[in-house]
Amino acid sequence: MVASDQSILERRVIPTEASAGPEHVIRRVIDLSNDFKQAASRRGVRLTGIGIGAPGSIRAARGTVVSPPNLPGWTEVALVEPVSRAAGVPVTLDNDANAAVVGEFWSGAGRGTRDMAMLTLGTGIGGGVVLNGALWRGRHENAGELGHKIVIPDGRVCKCGQRGCLEAYASASTTAQRACELIAGGKRSSLADVVSRGETLTSKHVCTAARAGDALAREVWEETCRLLAVACVNLQHTLNLERIILAGGMSAAGDDLLRPVREHFGRQMWADIGDRPEIVLAELGNDAGFVGAAYLAMKHAGVAVGATTGGR
Repeated sequence: MVASDQSILERRVIPTEASAGPEHVIRRVIDLSNDFKQAASRRGVRLTGIGIGAPGSIRAARGTVVSPPNLPGWTEVALVEPVSRAAGVPVTLDNDANAAVVGEFWSGAGRGTRDMAMLTLGTGIGGGVVLNGALWRGRHENAGELGHKIVIPDGRVCKCGQRGCLEAYASASTTAQRACELIAGGKRSSLADVVSRGETLTSKHVCTAARAGDALAREVWEETCRLLAVACVNLQHTLNLERIILAGGMSAAGDDLLRPVREHFGRQMWADIGDRPEIVLAELGNDAGFVGAAYLAMKHAGVAVGATTGGR
C-alpha cells in the first residue's frame, strides 16, 4: 500500500498459485485487496484505487490479460472488472515491466526526468518507456517491449518467435546459456567446474568468473554488455532520452555491468552531438512494480501524487 507522498505503508507477498487457473488467482487478488482496505481503515486512511501489474501482453483500456506465458490458461482474461466490482474502487491494469518503469520514474532512479527508458534484465528482458512524463503504451498498448529489439539480424531464435532479439543474447538466462554452449563445444573455462558439479550456471557465475580473469566468461559477459549498449544507442537515436536505467537481477552486478555498458555505448554512439543519456542502475529493486502500479492507480483515480523531483 503506497501513499501519494511515495511512502510505503503496507506490503504483502503471497504466491500467485497460477496453476489453479484464472478464477482462483482473481479470487486471491480480491482477497488481498480486501486485506489492504482493512489495513487502510486501521490507519485512518482511504483506499482510493488499486493498481495491478501483470506479465505478458495486456489490454490496458479493456482491463484484460491477453496470453502471458507463465500464467497457463489465461487468454483474454478480464481482470479489472471483477476486482473493481468486489473492492469498490477504481482498478488499473498494466504490464508488470511498465509498472516497474513507472515506479523508478516516480520514486527511484528516474525521478526528476521527463523522458526515460528502463531495461529489466532477468530471465528475459522487459522494459518500458516514459515520454514527456507519461508511460508510453503505443497504438496497440504493447510499446516498450525492449527485449525484442533485434540486435543480430537472423540471429538466435528468441522465445517470442523472432530471431536475433536482445533477450536471446543478453538476458540473465541467455548469458548463462551462451557460456554453457561454449563449454559444451570444448572451450576451457573455470565455469566448467560449476557445470560438472551439476549446478545451474547463472549470469552471476559468468560475471564473477569474468572479473577473476576467465577468458570464456569475459568473452560472454562483454558480448552481453556490448549488445545492451547497442540497444541503448538505438533507444537514444529513436527517443532522445534523458536517462536509461538498467534493472532486474543482473543489475546486482553493479559496476561490473554498468562500466562496460557505458564504455561500449561511448564507442558506438556518435561523438559530435552532446545528447547522450545517463545510463544508471535502478534503485527500487522488487518494490518498483508495486510502487509504479500504485502511481498509475492514483493518477487514474485523480489523486494528486508527489512530484518526481530530486534524483541525480
